[in-house]
Amino acid sequence: MYMVNEVTNPTIRLGEVSGWMDIIDESVHTSDDEDIGDVEAVNRDFIVVKRGFINIHRYYIPISKVQGWDGNVLWLSITEETVKANYERDTIPDPSIYYVKGEEDKYTGTQWKEFARIEPRYTAPTYTVAPRGAQEPVIYKCVLCDATFRTDEEFSRHAAGH
Repeated sequence: MYMVNEVTNPTIRLGEVSGWMDIIDESVHTSDDEDIGDVEAVNRDFIVVKRGFINIHRYYIPISKVQGWDGNVLWLSITEETVKANYERDTIPDPSIYYVKGEEDKYTGTQWKEFARIEPRYTAPTYTVAPRGAQEPVIYKCVLCDATFRTDEEFSRHAAGH
């Protein structure tokens, strides 16, 4: 059982992810670690993953292809290539058949399959600040060309020129 951190997963308030309905809007990754979109809808047998905002792709993926939830991402046991080749459909999920956020009152399903939890695959990096003396000036360095600047204004003018 995993607790979800509001910082790493802002769509769910601090608390336990208890099941399929809690993963709406969560990120979905394939077995080859490709982010294929977010869960748009779910029912007993399928998750519907939506990718894109203008050029939208929807993947109707069988629940049997879900490896599990790691506290940050819903992982599939199949590759992105398999998802695109077999599960893409040009159909908006019907809220009477799929649980869709904002349309909960229309969903008629009541039975859910087991919700698998897996060990986290991602460890957040530890960010550190390089130590410097109290009197030491800040030096701004461009990550694109390694040029250095004494003020943030100089640096901003330089960055705008890239």
